[in-house]
Amino acid sequence: MVTEVASLVLFTSRLDEAVAFYRALGVELEAEDHGDGLVHAATDLGDVHVAVLPASTNGEHPPWRGAGSTFSGFYVPSLDETLVALTALGTEVLLDHQACEWGCRVVVADPDGRAVEVNQRHHCPDQPPR
Repeated sequence: MVTEVASLVLFTSRLDEAVAFYRALGVELEAEDHGDGLVHAATDLGDVHVAVLPASTNGEHPPWRGAGSTFSGFYVPSLDETLVALTALGTEVLLDHQACEWGCRVVVADPDGRAVEVNQRHHCPDQPPR
């Protein structure tokens, strides 16, 4: 048996802003309620369940690359279009456009300060197809 990622659950004190942020990434979050009164937004990306839930306390995520921080990454169809959508929401860019061996990326902060890598395969014209 191989270990697989089952879920990515994000708690936020800014539910509406976080849902808008992840939707701008192309994560098609929908309202979900399991009958326990904790209405949240969720979807499945492949075999991974992604959920954004209201936090029981306010606060910011630890700084990018700081102890206790997380770093999620998403492939998007268009890095440029996604970055336009995210900056329209006032998203902070932590690392501007960078060519990498797997494609191109930017790193942005979600509304709670979590670093999120936004990737596009074969985005840079000088990259060979893999």
